Amino acid sequence: MEFFSSYSGSDFLVFYVVMLLTCVAAGLWIPANLRPQGKRGEVDDLEEVAVLTGGADRLNVAVLSSLFAKGALESGDKKRLRVKRSEGADGDAERAVLAKVGDFTTSEAHKSIAAQAERVEARLIRRGLLMDSSERLRLRFLSALPYALLFLIGLYRQQAGAALGEPTGFLVVLLIVTFVFGLIRFFTGNKRTIAGQEVVKTMEENGSRLKRAPQANEAGFAVALFGTTVLVGTPWEPVHAARQAGSGGDAGYSGDSDGDGGGSGCGGGCGGCGG
Repeated sequence: MEFFSSYSGSDFLVFYVVMLLTCVAAGLWIPANLRPQGKRGEVDDLEEVAVLTGGADRLNVAVLSSLFAKGALESGDKKRLRVKRSEGADGDAERAVLAKVGDFTTSEAHKSIAAQAERVEARLIRRGLLMDSSERLRLRFLSALPYALLFLIGLYRQQAGAALGEPTGFLVVLLIVTFVFGLIRFFTGNKRTIAGQEVVKTMEENGSRLKRAPQANEAGFAVALFGTTVLVGTPWEPVHAARQAGSGGDAGYSGDSDGDGGGSGCGGGCGGCGG
C-alpha cells in the first residue's frame, strides 16, 4: 500500500480511472468465460425454453401469451387478464393459470406458476444447462472481486489523503461509482452454463423469424425466446400491455453485459492526495 501513497493526487486519480475501466472489462469477461461448461442438450419444450432464457418471469409471460393466442385468455378490466375457457392447456404451468378465477394481473399469474418454474429449473440444472446455487454464487463473487479489490485500494488512498487534510472529493465519487458497479456486477447476470448459453444462441438464430412475425401457434414459444416485445403490433399485444402494467417491463435473466462504464476526470483539488 505504501506504493500508492507515493502517487500524487492527480496521478492516483488517473491510475484509478484506468483500473476502474479494467474492472469493467474484467467484470464482463469473467462471467462470459469462467462459468461452468455444463452439458449441451436439446431444448424444445416451451417451459424449458422460457426458464432457460429468462427464468420464472419469462415462463409466466410465455404461458400467458400462449393461452391468449389459443383463445383461452382474454382482456379483463384495467389491463388485467381473465380465463375465457379452461380447457386446452399444454403443461402444468398453463393448467395452473387456467385454474384462476376472475380478473388477474401477470404478477398474480406468476405466483401460480412459481412451483412449476422451480421444477423446470431443477431439471435444467441436472442436465447441465443451468448452474446450481453454489456455482452461481462462485461466479458472482469472481465477477465482483475486481471491483472489491479496487475499492479497498481507493479507500486506503482516500483515508491517507484525508488524514493529511488533502481534498479527496473526486476519489470519493469514484469509490461510490466502484461500489455501485460492484453491486450491479454481483446481482446481475444469468444462470446459464456455457452449454446453456450456446443452446440459447442457437435457438435465437434459428428462431429469428419468430421475433418479426410469430403466428398464433408460435406466440408462446416466441415470447419464451425473445420476451413480450415480440407481441407488439400483433393481436396478442394485450399480454404485453398487462405485463407492462403489472411490473413495468419484461424481466428475466440479465445479460452478461450490464452497461457498466465509468470514469471521472481530475479537476481542481485532486482527490486522494496522501503524501
